[in-house]
Amino acid sequence: MIRLLFLTAGLVVLGGLLWHIGLFRIWETVERVGLVAFCMILVPFLVVYLLDTYGWSLTLGQWASRVGFVRLFMVRMAGEAINATTPTAMLGGEPMKAYLLARYEVPMVEGLASVVTAKTIMTLAQILYMTLGLSATFWLIGGNEYNVLVAFVSVGLLGFGVFLFLVVQRYGLGRGLLTVADTCRIRSQRLEAYRPRLLELDRTIRTFYGQRRRTFILSMEVHLIAWLTELFEVYAILYFLGVEAGWLSSLSIAAMTALIKGSVSFVPGGVGVQEGGYLVFLMALGYGEVTGITFAVIRRIREILWILIGLLFLAVLRDKAHLTPTA
Repeated sequence: MIRLLFLTAGLVVLGGLLWHIGLFRIWETVERVGLVAFCMILVPFLVVYLLDTYGWSLTLGQWASRVGFVRLFMVRMAGEAINATTPTAMLGGEPMKAYLLARYEVPMVEGLASVVTAKTIMTLAQILYMTLGLSATFWLIGGNEYNVLVAFVSVGLLGFGVFLFLVVQRYGLGRGLLTVADTCRIRSQRLEAYRPRLLELDRTIRTFYGQRRRTFILSMEVHLIAWLTELFEVYAILYFLGVEAGWLSSLSIAAMTALIKGSVSFVPGGVGVQEGGYLVFLMALGYGEVTGITFAVIRRIREILWILIGLLFLAVLRDKAHLTPTA
């Protein structure tokens, strides 16, 4: 219900922005980009998703070859589509990835462990990326001590959250859940039935961090390259909109829009709030309001397109009824 209220508020904000700037002016600018240019704008994020899939495959180890890269890409996009379209967010999409992997004879424990470790590594790479982006931002536009402090504290809090999650993983996600259940005297036959698997999940995750450190570092490098690839999309959008775009400003915009998107995750899809954040930031860099909102609209169209592709992949993968998930 709360997320529905946020979604409604976001739609109102988006409608207000479009009305204020003018739908005709926005459409005129989008139309000027053209279909060929729009297809070129889509290329960088295809590379991003392919790199993220490869980064995830590294955490799967020997099981990755059993699934195959194309299927793994489909599984990842299907899970991300669920993350983007349901109120459950990551609590829905990430377990679905493990479930779909199990259809290709990847044990559920191995699948879940890879999902957890890959998401953790991806977030660590994101912190490095945002730090670079913030540095580029303050190099370009400066800022008082308060703004600098707020920005880096925000990234620091994200880093601290990831650190705590790593600590929890070292202790054991399954062990933690069982400890809470035992402390609260919660008795569940289903939970007891899953106790061995939960403890095995903990061992698998600890083994990855303890014995596969080179893989950990390589995966983080791949995810960092994926994050940095986003700046090519930003550069392409601004270039085809006919405005001046430098690589440093593209890095700044790419990183800050990622920070904005992450900050409004409480709104389903970040609808309205995300567009407003993009608009304000691009105007702070000296771009016009039409350029700012058109930039946001083009990125939203790209997001919707990939969500639809992800949902199509989900339908194809779930249709494989003859494949039984592996325990």
